[in-house]
Amino acid sequence: MVPMKRKRSLPPLRVAVIGASRAGLPLALLLAERGHHVVLVETDAEALDTLKSGKYPFLEPGGPELLQACIDKESLQISSRLSVIEGSDVILLTCTTPIDTRLIPDMSHVDAAIRDLKPHLRGGETLVFRATVFPGTSEKIEERLSQRSVGPRIGVSFCPERLAMGHTVKELTEVPQIISGSSPQALSHAARLFDPLSVDLVELTLLEAEVATLFLNAWRYVSFGTANQFFHIAASKGLDFDKIRSAIVYRYERASGFPRSGFTAGPRLYQDMMQLAAYCRHTFSLGHAAMLVNETMPDCLVEQARQKLLEQGTRGFKGLKCGILGMAFKPDSDDCSDSLALKLRDLLLREGAEVRCADAFVQEREGMELVSQSALLESSEAIFIGCPHSQYSSISFRQAVFDCWGLVREPDFTLFQATSLDCRALRVAVVGGAGHVGLPLSLVLAERGHEVVVVDEDAQKLAEIQAGRIPFLETGGPELLQRCLESKAITFTSQVKEVSSSDVIIVTIGTPVNEHLNPCFSVVQACMDELTPHLHPGQTLLLRSTLFPGTSSRVLASLPAGVNVSFCPERIAQGKALEELTDLPQIISGSNQQALEHAKALFAPFKVDLIQLELQEAEVAKLFLNAWRYVAFGTANQFYHIATSKGLNFDRLRAAIVYRYPRASGFPRSGFTAGPCLFKDTMQLAAYCRHTFSLGHAAMLVNETMPDALVEQAKAGRPASGMALSGVRCGILGMAFKANNDDWRESLAFKLRRLLLWEGAQVSCSDVHMHREEFIPLDQLLASSEVLFLGCPHEEYREISIQPHQRLYDCWGFFESPKLAIQGARSDRSSLEEESRRGARSPIPSC
Repeated sequence: MVPMKRKRSLPPLRVAVIGASRAGLPLALLLAERGHHVVLVETDAEALDTLKSGKYPFLEPGGPELLQACIDKESLQISSRLSVIEGSDVILLTCTTPIDTRLIPDMSHVDAAIRDLKPHLRGGETLVFRATVFPGTSEKIEERLSQRSVGPRIGVSFCPERLAMGHTVKELTEVPQIISGSSPQALSHAARLFDPLSVDLVELTLLEAEVATLFLNAWRYVSFGTANQFFHIAASKGLDFDKIRSAIVYRYERASGFPRSGFTAGPRLYQDMMQLAAYCRHTFSLGHAAMLVNETMPDCLVEQARQKLLEQGTRGFKGLKCGILGMAFKPDSDDCSDSLALKLRDLLLREGAEVRCADAFVQEREGMELVSQSALLESSEAIFIGCPHSQYSSISFRQAVFDCWGLVREPDFTLFQATSLDCRALRVAVVGGAGHVGLPLSLVLAERGHEVVVVDEDAQKLAEIQAGRIPFLETGGPELLQRCLESKAITFTSQVKEVSSSDVIIVTIGTPVNEHLNPCFSVVQACMDELTPHLHPGQTLLLRSTLFPGTSSRVLASLPAGVNVSFCPERIAQGKALEELTDLPQIISGSNQQALEHAKALFAPFKVDLIQLELQEAEVAKLFLNAWRYVAFGTANQFYHIATSKGLNFDRLRAAIVYRYPRASGFPRSGFTAGPCLFKDTMQLAAYCRHTFSLGHAAMLVNETMPDALVEQAKAGRPASGMALSGVRCGILGMAFKANNDDWRESLAFKLRRLLLWEGAQVSCSDVHMHREEFIPLDQLLASSEVLFLGCPHEEYREISIQPHQRLYDCWGFFESPKLAIQGARSDRSSLEEESRRGARSPIPSC
């Protein structure tokens, strides 16, 4: 969406900014530079003298220059007296509601600020809260101020600061600003306040703006927590998480938001996540799970060091000279607020270590002596990376280094670029080749020059394919199948013995999970038992579907001597396989060099880059990717639960969060998270770490109960007596597990149907892409249903009409477009819908 340019025609405001904080000072300077009459109130005498001398108090690119410009032009008044705020139109507060030791929001900071301001308020002003506050705080303050017996009403506005520390000056004129107000005048004041910054303004209610801010920071906290839990898992298995992550994200769009591991700290993410948890009475299970992971990252480094010392047979921590490099909470910053490097220091001191600390940007810290970088490196026997400032990347360490950030060394996977690959043709057999994974791969292999035989025990499917019909939706599939049949580039058989003449046998059978949520190896073993009599030395068995880590090595041990094993995970979006097979990088691995050469030759004609990992690394990479996406969707779904329970529209909040905001580009929509991969792979990863994957389990409980949430909403909308849905004619629109596809495997729409039947409802189902005997046509379902549920958001449903007497329950945010007032942008519906969908869940999960 291209915003409309606005000419500033509004008169400047008289603005008071309370406190020269990291949030308040840059904004005060920029507002003054852009024409408002600004007074900055700072009651700390030392900080006041620092500002008046022209010295910027913290690290902020562009800040010192902006401060000097305001001093030179006398465009900013700086004072220690609160009385100077009298006569202001807007009073901007940067105080927040932190969390106390019992994880309850602490209102004392806000209460103290209002108490101090009250004697100087004359009426008609607007108090603008800038820092995060507990939901409902703005309304409570407005109500308290409205009890004044004299003077015009005082307005309250919440306009959250969503800027990256250290980039505030730059981002203030780039990032859209959310505004809200308790009255039309308060909203007008907020709009006029930010008008000179020339950014789009997104209007929400006070409560919506407060909750949206918590959703954003809580989502980021959980996302970082997921990466950190993967780091824990990888480290416990002797694997390099940073190497695996680099292989996952390399030119792979669906992993573009996959974060690095590291200390997740600072003055906002943890506090805001816990405020959201308190808001929903601590039912935010994903947030609590993320907290336990993120807060124990320093413990993880200490345990790694302990294990290393044991392996070396040296003494323990007592008397060990340890250096912590970097004490700030984030790279290239001088802010130590809530830094976990401080916790790391405390843990090492408790172990009896001699600890020294250094930081490239922090000059001094109360209660802690900081030494120079050179002195720390010279005197330390072990180095811990507390904060990976960019200048540390060039250091050559002579000591043992413990680092959860991936700073110390570059990931060392081997990359084969598409232009350098040999295109030797192979004889290939694809076992399970009539399925969603096997058939598209077989067709592309055949079209690109390999000699392919499809092996599948389902004779009916094979006959259908040979007749030119693909048994499922696949873009471009029918046309490619027809070309392959005409050229006779592919053959079909139900006889397993045909694999004996192949160079490579591709197996598309994975390891499912059983009723105990543990991997079921018997399916793979049964396939191996059937193939083994027809295998001979020199062949490579290439495993394609998700495997429990260690399965490839286990398969290798069970095969005849000389048969190789390769694992090359399929990461293709179902329904888009033909396009993505020749576009996305391919991870390859092999038990020996011949297996690797076979894998390279197999995928070389696809003209995609190949990423080489070890067998178990490749297996874990597939699980990490799908588990990360499952947790991300679970977080959005938990936000949906929270918003709904508070009477808020999650889709509207999400649209405001993601609007032209890069750090929310991966923020997914809510909806049913199902299918044959994400849940199963998350549970396999959980089993791999002996079910200590707390974030995965929390996500499962959220995602699997989305149908229950819709049923409970429907019951709440019915009379309270008896079984609310008994005898009610209910219709489910869409039964596939994902949009615009015909695959129903593990679809939660079927769970929704069972729940409705259990409630005594009369249930009808329809799907525009699936044809089953018990389904009815769409028009019949619409005509006969009193209550409608969206089971799968196929695009064909976009234009259907819901009758006034019908109730529709939709957790996807599909039917109702978010209605946001955006100043400075085109507000036409199609543009807003397109913008709000940025970062939405991929319509087709990778499998």
